[in-house]
Amino acid sequence: MSLDLPHLDARTRQFMLAELDADVAAGTLYYSPQLSESGAQRYRALLQAALESGTEDSFVGALTHHEAISPPNRWQHAKEVGPVEALADATFRLAEREFHRFYIRGLCCRALTQGVDHLVIYRARPSDLGRSSADSMIGLRISVTSLLEDLRGAFRSLPPHGLPQCRDPGLSVRFPVDPVVTRDDTKVATRSATK
Repeated sequence: MSLDLPHLDARTRQFMLAELDADVAAGTLYYSPQLSESGAQRYRALLQAALESGTEDSFVGALTHHEAISPPNRWQHAKEVGPVEALADATFRLAEREFHRFYIRGLCCRALTQGVDHLVIYRARPSDLGRSSADSMIGLRISVTSLLEDLRGAFRSLPPHGLPQCRDPGLSVRFPVDPVVTRDDTKVATRSATK
């Protein structure tokens, strides 16, 4: 099931692509060790296409179509799965994590240009049972600058699902829901202290 990303629009995508360009220029674009040789060569273009006009699901499809992920030699799973399922899972995890990470980075950059200093954690995908600790984070505000700094960092293995220090891939961030006050026919956005 796709993530519900309410701010995935042309404006946010501009910032997502700028973040990708910055990683490429700095030589810090994350290349998973699970990428095949041809996958590593195509990865940047496939990611860029997804950030320009796709979703994490279209990115999964592109990685799969181009056989960009090598079949895992071994995997850990709560139940027995075959190599086909393991390959599909590895492809999905990489595509979702990276697309979501660039989405949040882009949203943080957009927020900074709009004078928004905090984003709000929300559930972007229905949760599995037993995620009560993650659910306690819903509605919390998180600093845009610290979140952006964390997501621009280097990763030893897979990047985080989206929110660093959070194991629940279903959580994301959005702009605060703020009332709009009208003064002399001029709309003024105000930040509230609530969710």
